[in-house]
Amino acid sequence: MILKHYIMRTLKDPLNFIMLIAFPLAMVSIMVAAFNAELPASVEYLLGGFNPSATGNLTFNAIFFLFFSGMIVTDYLYAEFRSDMRWRLMATPKRFSSFVSAAIIASMIVTLINAVIVLTFGRFVLNAHLHNIFITGATVFVMAIFVTLFGVLIFLLVPKKSTCTAVMMAFAFIQMLPIQFGILDIERGVIGIANFVPVVAAVQALQYSGTKVLNFEDGAVVGLFEPDMNRALIHLGIVVGYTVVLGIAVAVLGKVRKI
Repeated sequence: MILKHYIMRTLKDPLNFIMLIAFPLAMVSIMVAAFNAELPASVEYLLGGFNPSATGNLTFNAIFFLFFSGMIVTDYLYAEFRSDMRWRLMATPKRFSSFVSAAIIASMIVTLINAVIVLTFGRFVLNAHLHNIFITGATVFVMAIFVTLFGVLIFLLVPKKSTCTAVMMAFAFIQMLPIQFGILDIERGVIGIANFVPVVAAVQALQYSGTKVLNFEDGAVVGLFEPDMNRALIHLGIVVGYTVVLGIAVAVLGKVRKI
């Protein structure tokens, strides 16, 4: 019942529909249209019925927008556990930890729903290519846990909701930089460091799992990303590693803060 309450509370909010569904879908559509318009006429970007430029934008945005839905957990936590509502919850027959756990799990579920909607839209409306469903599903699942736990960690460290939101958005946008500047290839010297950025690692896991994504070098299209399951699993492993460490940090700090 508690879990259902948090999930329905989120799904019934019109603002959440706009920010978690309408906005990501609109941004993906606009970015794909703009990207296609800038491609050289000689580039045959429709390959086998799939649009590799759409796939590239989809894999990036599907991961990036998880941070928007991941902030839902901070809405729950600040509204109910940093206000007078905390004492009401503690006075109920239910254990206080049950409310905290339900809020965290609800955020993860809503985050997964957001990702599924964005990926489905990209696949069937924009003709994006999602070759390996296992890697795609595993990456999105782990990242949903990661962004939720990151929100919980910031909640435990930052007393104000506004500051928490700013920190989460700054963290998300900073991770965009390696992708925006084309710093992706793990074999390019110092570029390899970028692959240890969570968002970059997740995007790379999707791309190297066999998606038909355009590959660039010095601003020019040089072909498609070649499928490489070893690389895909390495990048997925990086994301899993971060998530495990983050989970331990949240558990320890939560125990210290008695939440």
